[in-house]
Amino acid sequence: MNTAPHQTDPLPLFVLTGFLGSGKTTLLNRLLADPAMHDSAVIVNEFGEIGIDHLLVSAVTDDVVLLASGCVCCTAGEDFGTALASLLNRRRGGSLPPFARIVLETTGIADPALLLQRVLSDEALAAQIRIGAVVTVVDAVFGAASLSRCAECATQVAMANDLVLSKTDLADGTGVDSLVSSIRSINPTAPILRGERDGPSAERLFGDVRSAPALPDMTFDSIHPHAGRYSTFWLAWDEPTEWEDFKAWLEGLLIARGDSILRLKGILQVAGNPQPLLIQGVQHALYRPTSLPDWPRGVPRSQIVFITRDFSRLAALRSIEQILPFRITAG
Repeated sequence: MNTAPHQTDPLPLFVLTGFLGSGKTTLLNRLLADPAMHDSAVIVNEFGEIGIDHLLVSAVTDDVVLLASGCVCCTAGEDFGTALASLLNRRRGGSLPPFARIVLETTGIADPALLLQRVLSDEALAAQIRIGAVVTVVDAVFGAASLSRCAECATQVAMANDLVLSKTDLADGTGVDSLVSSIRSINPTAPILRGERDGPSAERLFGDVRSAPALPDMTFDSIHPHAGRYSTFWLAWDEPTEWEDFKAWLEGLLIARGDSILRLKGILQVAGNPQPLLIQGVQHALYRPTSLPDWPRGVPRSQIVFITRDFSRLAALRSIEQILPFRITAG
């Protein structure tokens, strides 16, 4: 993985989520033993929920332990924001190692959008953290039932940058194929990885920040019970954008429809600025924009990718057309 950033650089936050019993704890245990995780901090809800005894080295403080891989691990309890702020303060003060990333393991019924909103809506945290990726683990045996019955599971799938299928050795091929179809009806673009013992590495899941969204060829269908509520779509345009007008529109959209916008990410060509601007938002919170050094390959124009619940592509298009005077394409 990359070397530790300067103490003042924003740290990437990777969210590891998955419904109850999906196997995210098993995956996390395997990844924590990877030497590539040595410069990481891990936040879990309760130490008792993951079997890390064999990885413990010593207690740094009452609520932080050092793992054999060199990373630090703490418990968040019910207040993720407090635990995150505490880790960052102690890193800055030198009482913890200068870790280069933070991995959060959520509870099985967590809504990743709410957790990310907690970061983005806190000005102090937002200045120190950038969203790395959401990694969602899906149980190949019981995942289909969880998706059909539990909205939290569907939200976790909809939010994912990467999806990891667990327990595929216990499921028949037809069942796995059906589950993949259900997943694709909710999240048509995220890579689906197999989570066997030699599955995705720590470098693959928690290495590079997924910072520059490509313009995907997105489709969406209604074969899944939740598909009518969850949508993934994009908006794109070629002309440079006046930043203040765009910011005012986007902030207003998130205030008005933030409950329906699980996540948005995009890259913007700002008038008068040769560098592209990376924008991200979660529900009612807009992340602090970041300038990228160059335009990503294959992304020649401004674009926004939305992951929404009960908010359509047409509604987004009609909204943005009120402030942008040129042609906008949608897909």
